Amino acid sequence: MKRSRRTVVGMMSIIGGMVLASVVLAQDAPPLPPPRPDHLAEPAPLPPPRPDHSAAPEPSAEKVPENEAPPEQKAETGSAAEDACLQRLTQLGLRFESRPPVQENNCRIENPVLVSALPNGVAVVPASLMGCPVAESMTRWMNDVVAPEAERQFQSAPTKVLIGTSYQCRDQRNGAKLSEHAFGNGLDVMGFEFAKRPALTVGSHEENSPEATFQSAIRKAACPIFNTVLGPGSDADHGNHLHLDLRQRKGDYRICQ
Repeated sequence: MKRSRRTVVGMMSIIGGMVLASVVLAQDAPPLPPPRPDHLAEPAPLPPPRPDHSAAPEPSAEKVPENEAPPEQKAETGSAAEDACLQRLTQLGLRFESRPPVQENNCRIENPVLVSALPNGVAVVPASLMGCPVAESMTRWMNDVVAPEAERQFQSAPTKVLIGTSYQCRDQRNGAKLSEHAFGNGLDVMGFEFAKRPALTVGSHEENSPEATFQSAIRKAACPIFNTVLGPGSDADHGNHLHLDLRQRKGDYRICQ
């Protein structure tokens, strides 16, 4: 019993020493800072906002290139040009009927006219369907070239222009593409009738004769008016008529043969 009491007393002495040592260490440690008031406490940084993937970006406005009119304005411009052409035909004195646009397979005429007579009573035989610009160019050619040359060579005015083909939905002779006839953009002139002399057909004429001189002169003078002029000697297909058309080519290139 004496040994047990000694053991208990010893253990209590050890525990008391450990408690005393803890108190001493706590007194030597630096004091903790006082707690910061709540209204001065810095808030924790918030995470960045989550991107809203459901919101689609605003579509950018479609821009119309400069110097290019909207389709509606282009249509108005084309219609105005067609109306102006018809007015010029009326002022020039043509006898014609305005027809609805032609659409036949890939062949078409936007502003067709059926021409039956030119100024000064020159009949178009047969009455021929063509685009308005071709009718205007033919009138210029007849007034400025054919009539004066007929007076010079034959002392007679032309009374009829004989047409072989005007509008016709077909390919070129070689089949490479559509003919200008398919767009009402070309004419085949077969000959002329006059007031005081026999009719003249396009073809081979005696060299230096009035007929040969007349045909050569009206052919050459057609080149500044039309973009394509083909006639006897140019190829095998144009031996009996003058082909005249307004085909547009790059660089205003023209064919005069």
